[in-house]
Amino acid sequence: MSQRHYDLPSLKMLATFECAARCGSFKVAAAELNVTTSAISHQVKSLEQDLGLRLFERGHRLVKLTPDGQDLRRALTANFTALSNTVRELRLKQEVPQLTIGSTTAVSSLWLTPRVTQFWRSHGDVMVNQNVRDRPFARPLQLDLVIEYALEPPKEEAVKLFGDQLIPLCSPTFSYECDGDINTLAQAPLIHMDAAETNWTNWPNWFKSLGYNGRISTHQRVNNYTIALQLAQDGTGIVLGWKRLVQPLLDSGKLIEYSGLSIDAPGAFYLVFKNGSNQRPEVKSFSHWLVENLE
Repeated sequence: MSQRHYDLPSLKMLATFECAARCGSFKVAAAELNVTTSAISHQVKSLEQDLGLRLFERGHRLVKLTPDGQDLRRALTANFTALSNTVRELRLKQEVPQLTIGSTTAVSSLWLTPRVTQFWRSHGDVMVNQNVRDRPFARPLQLDLVIEYALEPPKEEAVKLFGDQLIPLCSPTFSYECDGDINTLAQAPLIHMDAAETNWTNWPNWFKSLGYNGRISTHQRVNNYTIALQLAQDGTGIVLGWKRLVQPLLDSGKLIEYSGLSIDAPGAFYLVFKNGSNQRPEVKSFSHWLVENLE
């Protein structure tokens, strides 16, 4: 019988457990690892059998770490972080300096990617990798930079990029009549977004900010802002628009403002640094350029 040198379970089981423990959900972990929820459950159960103890208390919808599970998570977080830092240092020895920045799909496609392209025109020696996901980035940050919307400044080193206005948007071909009346708008075909980010302003928040507390139409529900914008462009309803973020769609005429109603977003978009990443020349160069070229 072969004996493992470090007497550890398989790294696949450990990595799967770490992801599930960090996410607090087998379903969310499955999405991050691009596998099925049952695959996550199988790997965790195999690890529990290997160790001879329970790592999770399983409920109807949620899973909770046992004390043993918490001990294992702390050990894995510390060692995976150390391993990640070592790998990053090794990568930094490559001839081409590089960094990784995370954002949502909408921020990446509408705001960040065009600016990365502009950055490369004058800084072609720096490789900028993007990590795109439509769920919160776990702490401590593993990426060099993250663009996040937050109601308050992040605890990490961060730079405020911009605030925004929230306005109703629709296709130029959309035919529902409103004339700017909030009561009429509330009954229009509204596209709702169920976001993983709990601080993301939705239609009920928006109407409440304008003093409206009546019934609100539920026309369509999606869980991705890019999909919501596409539905609006297709003329199926009205989407709540982040004006500065979707400015390219307004400039192209693919979307138009539906009424004169708007509110200031309660939070702002921030550029957040992983601990110590701003000491690297390529991260510092890119972040400075991004802030200086916000317009």
